[in-house]
Amino acid sequence: AAETAASRRAGEEASLSAAIERSTAESARLAGEAEIARAAVPAADALAALATTLATARRDAETARAAVAAARSAADARARDIDSARRRLAAITGERAEWQRRRDASAGQQAELARRADAARAEQAALATRDEAIAAEIAGVASRTAAAEAARAAAADALARAEAALATLTAQARAADEAVAAAREARATARAEAEHQDAARLEVERLSGERFGCPPPVLPGRLGFSHEAGDPTALAAAHDALVEERERLGPVNLRAEIELGELEAQAKQTIAEKAELETAIARLRGSIGSLNREGRARLAAAFTAVNGHFRTLFTDLFGGGEAELALIESDDPLEAGLEIMAQPPGKKLQSLTLLSGGEQALTATALIFALFLANPAPICVLDEVDAPLDDANVERFCDLLDRMAADTATRFLIVTHNAVTMSRMHRLYGVTMGEPGVSQLVSVDLQAAERLLAAE
Repeated sequence: AAETAASRRAGEEASLSAAIERSTAESARLAGEAEIARAAVPAADALAALATTLATARRDAETARAAVAAARSAADARARDIDSARRRLAAITGERAEWQRRRDASAGQQAELARRADAARAEQAALATRDEAIAAEIAGVASRTAAAEAARAAAADALARAEAALATLTAQARAADEAVAAAREARATARAEAEHQDAARLEVERLSGERFGCPPPVLPGRLGFSHEAGDPTALAAAHDALVEERERLGPVNLRAEIELGELEAQAKQTIAEKAELETAIARLRGSIGSLNREGRARLAAAFTAVNGHFRTLFTDLFGGGEAELALIESDDPLEAGLEIMAQPPGKKLQSLTLLSGGEQALTATALIFALFLANPAPICVLDEVDAPLDDANVERFCDLLDRMAADTATRFLIVTHNAVTMSRMHRLYGVTMGEPGVSQLVSVDLQAAERLLAAE
């Protein structure tokens, strides 16, 4: 079916190709006629007829072009169908080959199964002839099994009797072992006791010889007591108690009086040092108190001065608004923190952290100058202070510098890259490199330059 469809679509494709060629030839013919018509340039009375003919030819050409486009679309669709049919035909051919391979494999398996069936039938016939021999062998095995069972029962009875006798002998042997162990333990105890008594006797003889210069048997006659004076156990206990009491007393310290004198002298020195330390501590506490009072007074005065300068400078920099410094977290100025409250024009009072970057920069500049005004110096160096400011704020910053320079007689050295700031300075210093590797310091006096320009 696929081959038939492919053949049919091939014929249709050939016919469509012929139609396309005819349409192309017709278009070429019409184009040639149009060119001939243009070359002929007929008279004015024939132009209308030629125009009508030309319009008709154009419509025919458009119709032919549409037919060609439709034919090409149909040809493309049929070509795709032919390709699909060819791919399907190739797939069917592959499936046919696969099924052929499976059929060959099934034939091989069928032959193998037939061979196994023949082998099984032959084995079954051989086993059928062995049934009688197996039955006879089973009967012999049964008779031998009965005899073996009887022998096993007799052996089991003999084994039970032997185990009973073995248990009795084991119990007797265990009792004998226990008796021997008890006798050995008693003998070892007696021997140890005898050795202990011998050691105690030797120790007593040694002590008697060291302390009294005679052996123990002679002691009763020399010291006038009877060896039957009392219970030995009670005497030993009393002796041990006396020895323990003596040990608790310890040895006699012949330097006790000297050591007591030394300890008394050391105690007197310690008491004197303690008194000196207490006096020094009291004096230090008084000094610390006076320093704290003076520090609080100075800090309060400095805080008041800085706060006043800060209010004024903030108003000058922002062109209005309010700002103040506040001590927080403690009533003691020495332990309190500092809070900066600022209210730029047109905004409500808020903390410094809530302001924009430029506002924070101006507020910080006002605080720095407020601290500087509280204790002015002859020279003040400012490094890139105007970097975060825009041009309008830079102008305000420069105006503030002018007022401070006039009020405090301070010379300001400013490190900057801002053109506005540089234009407001009295003198400029820069470093240039006229030659590679050679730096040169250049200075410009802007006030002198202005005077020269005015003189010219």
